[in-house]
Amino acid sequence: MTALVRLYPRRWRQRYGAEFEQLLADLTDSGGRAGWRVALDVARGALDAHIHGRYGMRRLFAVPAVRRGIFDGVILSVLIAVDVVLTNVVFPAGPDESDSDPEYVWQNLATYAVLALLLVAIGARAGRARSASGGRMPRPAAGAVGGGVAGVVIAVLVTLTYVVVNNAFLSIVSRQHDKRVAFAASGWSSMRAYLTVEQLLGGVFLVVALGLVGATLGLLGAAVFRRRQPQPA
Repeated sequence: MTALVRLYPRRWRQRYGAEFEQLLADLTDSGGRAGWRVALDVARGALDAHIHGRYGMRRLFAVPAVRRGIFDGVILSVLIAVDVVLTNVVFPAGPDESDSDPEYVWQNLATYAVLALLLVAIGARAGRARSASGGRMPRPAAGAVGGGVAGVVIAVLVTLTYVVVNNAFLSIVSRQHDKRVAFAASGWSSMRAYLTVEQLLGGVFLVVALGLVGATLGLLGAAVFRRRQPQPA
């Protein structure tokens, strides 16, 4: 667990590293919080330390809703990346199977529905983060910012995931029915170049679309799921 301390910037480690390693060792020995939760907190703290270590980004990332959107967006992107690898490389569809087949249509719709619910939850969390920090941004606006930022992060990282997978596993990806048909009709001579360009162009649209959708759903989540204020006795 203490090896995760290396994720932090060197200057931070020189100042706080020894104390932080001892704290992690005490948490591990005491059997308190679950190990994976501690590891996640350490990774998030390391990302936050790197962000705040860069002067030009400090003011932007000082906004709690932005930080919430980035952290949650990265987490969801990692989960989506795992799914992309599993469905395209480990357990690829057959050469005659298409995304328009009923079972894949329903799977895609279910994926979109889950993603929409998660963006609503991110908006609600961003609104609560704003309230906890005493920020001046209205709760719905904080939710919209958190959801929008998460949507953009997801769009960028998912696009890069597909670009990497298409290039690294071209021999497997090129067998997919839809990609073979689209490439044959494209007039391109290189399938690798065709898939890369199409993915990047689609990524531009995805960034705009998912950013707007995320902002809308985040606003909805922050407006609907309000933290109840304690009633005076």
